[in-house]
Amino acid sequence: MKKHYFISLFVLGTLCHAQIAIAPNPADHEPHQNSILDVKSTTPSKAVLIPVVSQITNAADPDNDNNFRGAVTYSKDNGTIYEHDGTNWSSIYNYVVDVRPQYFAHFSRSANLNLSCNGGFLPPYGCTASGIVQLANNGSVDFQGSSINLSLASNVVTVNETDLYRITYRAYATFNGLNTDEIQLRLQKAAVATPTAFSTIDYKSFTSDNDNLGYSPVFNGSIVLQVNAGEKFRLQGFMQSGFSPLVNSSTSFQNNNTYGSGELIFEKIVL
Repeated sequence: MKKHYFISLFVLGTLCHAQIAIAPNPADHEPHQNSILDVKSTTPSKAVLIPVVSQITNAADPDNDNNFRGAVTYSKDNGTIYEHDGTNWSSIYNYVVDVRPQYFAHFSRSANLNLSCNGGFLPPYGCTASGIVQLANNGSVDFQGSSINLSLASNVVTVNETDLYRITYRAYATFNGLNTDEIQLRLQKAAVATPTAFSTIDYKSFTSDNDNLGYSPVFNGSIVLQVNAGEKFRLQGFMQSGFSPLVNSSTSFQNNNTYGSGELIFEKIVL
């Protein structure tokens, strides 16, 4: 079904001041009074596609250009959004720990997680595999601030103080085997009352369609939530395969590679 988008343009005074609204619904064609561009969507919601480059070194990179500050682009090779500061591109996932490092904790991934499965000859075709990502807190990049109380045991992080936290998780993986349809990096939580019953609260997915488009399986996830003392967190790798009776489908969540090592970061948010 063809949709008609309504664009409104306002010209005020002797100078040209443009305000543009884009919306599928005529009732929403008025732009917000404080916006230059107001893009609205209805159910099912649509996304805005920002410029895409195969790698960030292919993007325009001017020096000392204040007019270019705030430019953004998406880099396919590591699945990251970059922002330009007028001189350099920087990943928006970069974080600064020297401002209030006492509220941060960093855990690194100590080994690869390798998954594989075989779809077999008989229906239902396809298979799945999952495993727990190994975590360490004694690597060269690991630390725990003096004002955040966490503990690590058996690849599970326990939060020992009720508060508001930002949890960031990252990993790189390889897309291997035959008919590997999807791989996921999952952040899982267990409640205090059921410390061994983990459920997925957030995840990042990479599919065969992404692979065919030339993207690399890089996962960057972040979530902010209220955490109760005693709740536990872990990372799980997951894969799903279609029909592959003769060759195993597989994936590897790699520890060290071109895109760095996997990590799990906790930040206690102090307002």
